[in-house]
Amino acid sequence: MNKPLSPRIRAMIISYDPTQPDALTISEFCKTQKISRSIFYRIRSRAATESAAALHPRSRAPHHPARRYGPEVINELVRIRKQLKKDGWDYGPKTIHYEATIQENFPGGTIPAIATIARLLSGVGHVDRNPRKRPKSSYLPFVRSTAMALWQLDAFEYRIGDGKVLTVYQLLDDATRYDVGSWAYQQHENSHDAHDVLARAIECHGAPKELLSDNSKAFNQLRGGGIGAVEVFLASKGTMPISGMPGRPTTQGKNERSHQTLRRFLEAHKPQDLSGLRSLITRYREHYNRRRPHQSLNQSTPEIAWQTLEHTPATEPIHLSVLEAKAAEYLQKRKLKHVALGTASLTVSKTGELMDDGLFPEPATGLAANQILVEVMREQRKVFYKGEHISVPASLAGRQYCRTVTDDEFLLSDPDTGEVVMSFPLPLTAMYRSGKYIASYSIRGIRIQNPTVHWERKAERYRKEYELRETQMPEVFT
Repeated sequence: MNKPLSPRIRAMIISYDPTQPDALTISEFCKTQKISRSIFYRIRSRAATESAAALHPRSRAPHHPARRYGPEVINELVRIRKQLKKDGWDYGPKTIHYEATIQENFPGGTIPAIATIARLLSGVGHVDRNPRKRPKSSYLPFVRSTAMALWQLDAFEYRIGDGKVLTVYQLLDDATRYDVGSWAYQQHENSHDAHDVLARAIECHGAPKELLSDNSKAFNQLRGGGIGAVEVFLASKGTMPISGMPGRPTTQGKNERSHQTLRRFLEAHKPQDLSGLRSLITRYREHYNRRRPHQSLNQSTPEIAWQTLEHTPATEPIHLSVLEAKAAEYLQKRKLKHVALGTASLTVSKTGELMDDGLFPEPATGLAANQILVEVMREQRKVFYKGEHISVPASLAGRQYCRTVTDDEFLLSDPDTGEVVMSFPLPLTAMYRSGKYIASYSIRGIRIQNPTVHWERKAERYRKEYELRETQMPEVFT
């Protein structure tokens, strides 16, 4: 901030008369007083209209001072936040602001801005510290422009009060985030319940053009080279079933994120049985669709977006030959992957057609001598190599893999797509051992697809240690 001119210099500027004999020019005068011509004319102009007031600088206080809110406003904001948290809803400044705007009588009649709400709550200690996240600008948005163009289906398990584990299916419209038919069932994830969820939603809203899901056999079997009951049902309604890449849950990111919102709501109310869980899901959908503002929709509700956007539903049934061709394409790609692993051969006719000459073993039975199928359990995330127990990140747990051991490399790959998810060079070199246990992040040269942030942080520390040791002890690492 610049220091204001003293009253003496201001008086000299005001009394200066360039018409006097031997008077300095305005530029010379400004130079001697070390001021700019703009300041000179500004003070002279103030003197013409304000007289002696020009001898003193104007007040720098804001014309519109910041509004000060009393304790009644802060108490009301804290009450809204506590109520939202108790009910299991998001309770950030934007949601609090929205809840305040729909109240009939807010204390003082003026609702603070969103940034002001955050400042007021922070001042009284009602702020949850969130971990640093990846900036939203780094993500590539994936969203349809019209409603009914794409639905997303996914499921998660939820343990109720009596200890039973139930399955909750969430079905969202991609463009509007509208919950078109979330529901709960007793059995684990299966195609019969998935079919029921979709049938209920389609009966109520019509059929979408496409349905996106993961590669669970309950939802989509096309990548495995088959056609399930769910895909046949969707095709009869004119809906094309599509799935994300294996091991890439961010493709279904909207649905994965909605699990967090629904889980928080259920944890706040603790359902005791299936009927109680379904009743809460009905209540959740009502609030989520009609009242809860959504940041990705510019703080409008999913129902408003659903009513505003154009709808592009399915128009006519899809012939099963389309699904058969899609499944055959995936199967061909999978078999080509297995060719790279040395598990199958391929014959192509002169016309370019794939010939079935009996040399296409199925993945479950066509493994090479150096391959076996292994399953990584969620309770014990490890694989075995020569009696050693190698840990596996949580992101790879709960799936089956093809383990391949060559002369110079250890590989874990997806048995359906052949995609390598974990590998390291042989002979095995690791810095962290405890008996037969080996931490995977400490293995030299290990590569893992989609590792967790915690795993990657540890692996990076060991990579730097290996680089340092290679420099200090080259005879050991050559």
